[in-house]
Amino acid sequence: MAMPFKTSLILVLIMLFTNAAKASDDYVFIFGYGSLMLTPARTATSPDPEGAVYIPVKIRGIERLWNLWSEYGQQRTLGVEQNKAPDAFVSGLIFAAKKDQLAAFDEREGPAYQRVQIPIENVTFYLDNHQEIVAQSKRVTDIYVYSPRKESSFYFDKSHDQKKIAMSYLNVVRAGCVEIDKTHQLNGLFVNDCVQTMGLEGYLVDDDRRAPRYPRYPATLLKKAIESGNTEKTEELQRFIQVEWKNYLNTISEKWEEK
Repeated sequence: MAMPFKTSLILVLIMLFTNAAKASDDYVFIFGYGSLMLTPARTATSPDPEGAVYIPVKIRGIERLWNLWSEYGQQRTLGVEQNKAPDAFVSGLIFAAKKDQLAAFDEREGPAYQRVQIPIENVTFYLDNHQEIVAQSKRVTDIYVYSPRKESSFYFDKSHDQKKIAMSYLNVVRAGCVEIDKTHQLNGLFVNDCVQTMGLEGYLVDDDRRAPRYPRYPATLLKKAIESGNTEKTEELQRFIQVEWKNYLNTISEKWEEK
């Protein structure tokens, strides 16, 4: 008799985290709260590692803010900052990474961000079995998040209202929320938390969808795949845009009441 899918998945996850634990303290967790939540955006430069596991969580004590400015992209970029309010949290994903990969992650995020450790007690899991899986490692788990450097020249708070959020970037982040909710069968819980914690209050949004400025917007990724002659990637993105992306945008319109 075949093993039920949910049971087999839990066993695979336990094996993965147990193996990570056996590798001494070689692994840490990274919290992704923006474009890393959407698979095509996350895998635009390199595919997900074999056996990679992405676990939806809430991190308390922080909030999403769009206080970084990309001069190259002419758009605000997302970050999280400390918020001591008792109800402050951000929804996102944690995933395991080797410590020797942290320098590469630091380089990817760039000089505008700093890597900050998150206390494990600030983490809440959406699914009980995920909490059990992480507990299988029997070790203190280090969790890191990338937060803006307020002293950097890239930092502009919402008072600089001439600097806007690009809709193309915003929809990639919001589509990531929808993907996570559907993938983990959270029945709208994760999406609703994203609506609550997206941090858009006080910012202006520029609708750039006809000429998207965000480089990991699906239509832009598809254009690059076609131009590079990557047939496999082209077909993969075409399928995504025709099915998942369309469905994600419908949910975004419903949840964020945008037409």
